Amino acid sequence: MPQHMTQAIVLHAIDYAESDRIVSLYSLDFGKLRGIAKGAKKSLRRFGSSLEPFTCNEVTFSDRETHGLVRLERCRILRAYPEIACDVKRLVLGSYLLELVDTLTAEKEHHPEIFDLLLFFIDLLTGREFREELLRLFELRLFGYLGYQPQFQHCALCREPFDVQGVYGFSIQRGGIVCPRCEGQAAGLLPLSNGTIRLLQQAQGLEFSKLQRLFFSQMARDESRRIFSRFLEFHIGHRPRSLEIMEQLS
Repeated sequence: MPQHMTQAIVLHAIDYAESDRIVSLYSLDFGKLRGIAKGAKKSLRRFGSSLEPFTCNEVTFSDRETHGLVRLERCRILRAYPEIACDVKRLVLGSYLLELVDTLTAEKEHHPEIFDLLLFFIDLLTGREFREELLRLFELRLFGYLGYQPQFQHCALCREPFDVQGVYGFSIQRGGIVCPRCEGQAAGLLPLSNGTIRLLQQAQGLEFSKLQRLFFSQMARDESRRIFSRFLEFHIGHRPRSLEIMEQLS
């Protein structure tokens, strides 16, 4: 079996059989991987704490194309995040990031930009200035990388550019804003203020390092949370478990 080496972030791990673990990872070079770590519960030398969620590792694995699971051979920790595990709020917010990537991505589809996005936001989560509304920016970028980015630049029906003088709603089914002329053609529009639209337009084009500069008003926080929650549920068919826990904490 050919062996490969890559950087990978642990998304999820569960015990399997007497001494193994089944692990879901998002890798830089191979996209999402699901693997089995044989003897992981007994072999501290080979795996230790490297299979804990959020951990970024250098992973060596063998891949048999006829099998769904790769075989994890070794994991060398590049970055661990004990500060997340020690803080309930950070843990819940971070678990939401991991669950989104695990749920929305297909196995072995190469998207290095998603690896970079997830690693950036995990690092951001450990800082004192992390705010819950920054999750909307993660969602926005992740949706875009996967090919169904919400449309805020023009009407999703007639394609007319956004006009700050207009009153818009957001269509979950159409995946974007709908102008006043087209609102009769789209049922169930969600209200969305022009201030929130302009904020999200700006967020779509900003570099990662500048995302923290964006200011969310209370209205922008509420509107974007409601819209992205509904948009996410529309695409995956259910509400993420970590989102429900996050709302209970709030």
